[in-house]
Amino acid sequence: MTRIQQGTTMISLAVQGGAMRSIYCLGAVRALVDAGLAEQVRTVHTASAGCVSGVLLGAHLADPTGPALDKVRDELLDRLAGRRFVNPLRPWNVVDVDYLTTTMREVTGLSARWLAERGTVFEVGMTDARTGAPRYVDVAQGDDDELYQALRATMALPVLYPKRVVLDGRRYLDGGISDPLPLLRALRRSPDVVIAVSSVAQSFLGIELESPLERAAIRLTPFVLSADVKHLLLTRNPLAAASEALAVAGTVAGVRIIRIAPADQGAVGSRLETRRQRLLRLEEMGYTDGVRALAAAGELAGIAPGAQP
Repeated sequence: MTRIQQGTTMISLAVQGGAMRSIYCLGAVRALVDAGLAEQVRTVHTASAGCVSGVLLGAHLADPTGPALDKVRDELLDRLAGRRFVNPLRPWNVVDVDYLTTTMREVTGLSARWLAERGTVFEVGMTDARTGAPRYVDVAQGDDDELYQALRATMALPVLYPKRVVLDGRRYLDGGISDPLPLLRALRRSPDVVIAVSSVAQSFLGIELESPLERAAIRLTPFVLSADVKHLLLTRNPLAAASEALAVAGTVAGVRIIRIAPADQGAVGSRLETRRQRLLRLEEMGYTDGVRALAAAGELAGIAPGAQP
């Protein structure tokens, strides 16, 4: 079985979204950086708000001497907590994706040129609004306008973010609908190790609608979503089921798969959480889980199981 060795192991990173739950993934990525493994990440594959963690990692790779990730995290939480980003009392735009993409740009300054110069593949997954099919865009291959438009597309939550996001003449929705955790995309790059970061506990991957109220709202909403997209939202996603099975197996074709995920689904809270202290605890939980998973995967200098952020 492949073990992580600092400086020699090629890593691909797959990151799930989950709206505000994706703050958990940010903690796991911070653990990856603190373990000294960030430079070995050659490809990044994100869906939905998982792109936030990918963007912060990309900015760190482009400028490792920049602000520490815990400082960047604090600034991000300062901007996202409260009612500016997520506001259930703002029914015409509950989740302001435009605000989030602007925040990411201002906090990290990430550009497509930075990614291209480093040779980093940064795939963003999105869902075709008509067919429900996934599409993956390597944002390192375009310009900054295309990069941030792709980020809007992957986070375009149905109903909660009403704006139409169009790329190449087609409308796209949240990437988590068609491929919540793009593990299979990461495996296509033939890495030594895939680190798959999930914002939900095992067996919850691919269950987009968690309450009867959500399911009823999607069933009864006319003309907003296509039948194919509704089907994906109301059933267990097949790509998610495949990714779950691979993550449980732990290896495929000689590639080690390390999954970082919450042990308890109840601990991750709501997708629309806005309280800063709860979001901070969620990020710290992701960090602690990441430290333990990475320490178990290889002998990492300065990292021990159970280390605290």
